[in-house]
This record gives sequence, structure tokens and C-alpha cells, in this order.
Amino acid sequence: MSDPATIEHTADRLLAAAYNSPPAEIFDQPGTVFADEDTKLSIAKDAADLLVRTRLAKFADDSRTQLILTNAGRYWALHGGYLAYLKDDSATPSGGGGGRQRNPEMEALRSEYMKLRLNTFWWSFGLSIAGFVMSLISVAIALFYGARLMP
Repeated sequence: MSDPATIEHTADRLLAAAYNSPPAEIFDQPGTVFADEDTKLSIAKDAADLLVRTRLAKFADDSRTQLILTNAGRYWALHGGYLAYLKDDSATPSGGGGGRQRNPEMEALRSEYMKLRLNTFWWSFGLSIAGFVMSLISVAIALFYGARLMP
């Protein structure tokens, strides 16, 4: 198993390489010295997957050997690289796009209000259908009995 710090440093180098000369080759990064070639390739692949998973980069080809940066990746390449991205609190995704963690009490309230909103919708939908049926009955009565009801 690879050291997570090594993967993060490799991801930082890949981010810089993809910024300097896009598209960056994942497995042709100079300056990485490991005991064997398998470890080097494994760490490079894990680092590229890490950048894609955090949406800082995307694969440029079908064989998944080249990276190009997304807009967020360009921003972080200019502002300190992947290690600066890790230090920033607002950069960690927590679901719907915000950087803040969700409060369980707010989630319970949001769920309760959604339930009330859906119940209100069905009541208004049912009353609308009832009004429509009553108007159809009124039109039918006017058509069939209209002449007899008029003096």
C-alpha cells in the first residue's frame, strides 16, 4: 500500500505539470524516485485518480494516461497546488456543492418542511380536481336541463 502523503505530493506535481504543459502524461513524470517501477506507476495512477475524484482534473484520453485541468484545477495550480487545496477548509466537498457540513437539526427541519410542502401540494391538487369535476357537472346540467330551468 502506498503512503498517502506520497500520493498527495505526486498529485501536487501532476497538477503543476498539467498546468504548465497540458495535457500532462501521468506516467512520465520526472523527479519521482521509487524502489521499483511498479510502485512508481501505482502511485502515479493513484495520484491521477485523486485529482480526478476531487474534480481538479479530468482524463484527456480514453486510455486514462493524460490529464487536463478543470477550472478549479487551474485555480488551485495558480494558488499553491494540491497541498494548498488540502489546507483550505472550504475546498473539501460535502455533498451539494457547499463547503460547510450539514447540521443534523437543520436536516430534520428541512425534511419536515418538505413533507408538509408535499402534503399541501396533494391537498391543493385534490381540490383542483374536485373543482374541475364540479365545473364539468355544472356544464352538463346546463346543457341537458338548461332549457327547462329557464322561465
